[in-house]
Amino acid sequence: MPPVHPDPTEVIEAWIPHDARWQAQAREHARHGSERLRLYVTELVRDHRDGARSISDDFDLRTLKAVVEDLQSSGLSDVDWRRVAQALTHPGLR
Repeated sequence: MPPVHPDPTEVIEAWIPHDARWQAQAREHARHGSERLRLYVTELVRDHRDGARSISDDFDLRTLKAVVEDLQSSGLSDVDWRRVAQALTHPGLR
């Protein structure tokens, strides 16, 4: 039986609400809608930027690389950003 991989939404849902480095910023963006959240997380993962700040810390970059690996080939385009925004703004609701 092949290994089971989480879908892209599950990867982001498991990571961003629980990562203290970016959780507050992500939650703030989620309060303004799923599109703002998508842009913020995409900037983190793809561009290694947290707003105006470039991310250069090795630990942070390794974390972002692990997220990309977990996303596999589908990347961020298949994430249900509404669901991730809900996980950030209303934890425990589904």
